[in-house]
Amino acid sequence: MRNKLKQFHLAIPLVLLVINLVLFSFLMEELIDASPPNYGGGMQLMTPVFGLISVLYIQKTEGPKPSSLWIFQSLNWLFIVFPIAVMFIFMLAFI
Repeated sequence: MRNKLKQFHLAIPLVLLVINLVLFSFLMEELIDASPPNYGGGMQLMTPVFGLISVLYIQKTEGPKPSSLWIFQSLNWLFIVFPIAVMFIFMLAFI
């Protein structure tokens, strides 16, 4: 069975970028001020998942892609690495 690649649509990475920006802002608010109310309810830790979905979508699709796509990819890698680094830092702080 052949693996057919889908056509690239810019709307999908844009929607994932907006979702990641909102969740990332909740994470930053939580890091700055941990007092209630805590917005996002833990969903801010889903930013690596959405970032990975966006990275894989951009890499696995075919067709013409905008030349400024490297901005999306760099933001996606930020969304993947930063929350994981924050979790490791907090785990090391409580050892």
